[in-house]
Amino acid sequence: MTLTQIKLLIELNKTNLNLSLASQNLHIVQSAGSRQLKLLEDELGFPIFVRHSKKLVSFTLDGEKILEQAKIICMAQKNIQTVSEACKNPHKGCIRLGTTHTQARYVLPRVLSIFKQTHPDTKFHIEESSPENLYNMLKKDIIDIAICSEVLADKEELEALSGYKWSHLLIAPHKHPVWNTDLSLEKLLNFPILSYRKGFSHSDKVACALKALNPQFQFEIVASDADVIKTYVRQGFGIGIVAQMAFEDSDKIDLRSHFLTKELGFSTAFCASLKKRILAPYQQALVDSFLSVQLNQ
Repeated sequence: MTLTQIKLLIELNKTNLNLSLASQNLHIVQSAGSRQLKLLEDELGFPIFVRHSKKLVSFTLDGEKILEQAKIICMAQKNIQTVSEACKNPHKGCIRLGTTHTQARYVLPRVLSIFKQTHPDTKFHIEESSPENLYNMLKKDIIDIAICSEVLADKEELEALSGYKWSHLLIAPHKHPVWNTDLSLEKLLNFPILSYRKGFSHSDKVACALKALNPQFQFEIVASDADVIKTYVRQGFGIGIVAQMAFEDSDKIDLRSHFLTKELGFSTAFCASLKKRILAPYQQALVDSFLSVQLNQ
């Protein structure tokens, strides 16, 4: 059994069993990758994959067990590399950061600006996706750190640290008739409502609260991007419910906002990494920078 064979299993898991891409990622030709898999299965004495003709379809049950052990081996190797690199240069490296659009657009710019003052040589690779996808990207070692909503806090494999608390805001043009109501959730149901699609910015909390009042409730428009929601609110499609950090001073020119904390409570932004993963000093410094963020309530 070789480290190349172990790494090939990890790459196959990352690439959805695409042997060509997995081999390419390891800088070997596909035929060599296929030969390494056969050698490993011959040594183990059982198949690691379910195959259809020559195509890899899935890991077998025993193959899943081998994959889990392969992850431990590769994690140990990565941790050793991290310790080595940290000893040589604790302030320089690359951070693969996964986050949602809301965090990337409205919160991270100031965090990274402050971070760069003490770590000017650190580079970033930022991936935007949904919280659930970010969780899977952490597990597959596609990203080092994820920043998003409560989804991360419920995952046993993750070290999830709670950051700033935030609220949802009602937004609408200044002269919209909603401002003539008492702004209760019941009254909001009288208007078309635009908000985030499922999985983004704690949208489930909003949908559940509104469906508790009207089981037939459906959003007029859903999007993963608050800028899109604000655009359609401006165009008269309805009122919007967005994360408070997505409402900027420039929005106040034509939009008015109202905190929905009383109705929907607070949500929390989390920063997470794999529990068994050692973070380099500069990566930990980014985590600390994010955890220091506070929003005005």
